[in-house]
Amino acid sequence: MYALFFYDLKEIAKRYGYNLVLHGSLNRDLDMIAIPWSDEIGDEQDMIKEFQTYMTGRTTITPEGKVFYTILPGGRHSYIIDLNRGNRKGEWIRYEDEQYYLDISVVPKTQPEK
Repeated sequence: MYALFFYDLKEIAKRYGYNLVLHGSLNRDLDMIAIPWSDEIGDEQDMIKEFQTYMTGRTTITPEGKVFYTILPGGRHSYIIDLNRGNRKGEWIRYEDEQYYLDISVVPKTQPEK
């Protein structure tokens, strides 16, 4: 399933100046890293919102209008996009394995050395 979506997610990331790469087992979740690939980097929150819309048809944001993330070592922002955990009306759908999701780490842009 994840292979079907990866190419389109990679194209979305490219529009924001990121290269999207895979890591992990691809067993239950899709682990990806978004790496700055251009000097002109778009807003990572907008990129994640576009990923959400592409994958689920909706965006999940905080009352402040942001997508929730956690901070990982190296200053990476970790985003989770849930899949197959409920329908668009918010009703719970039972699956044999209910843990399908995207786990995306966004690497912060660093300043070049001078």
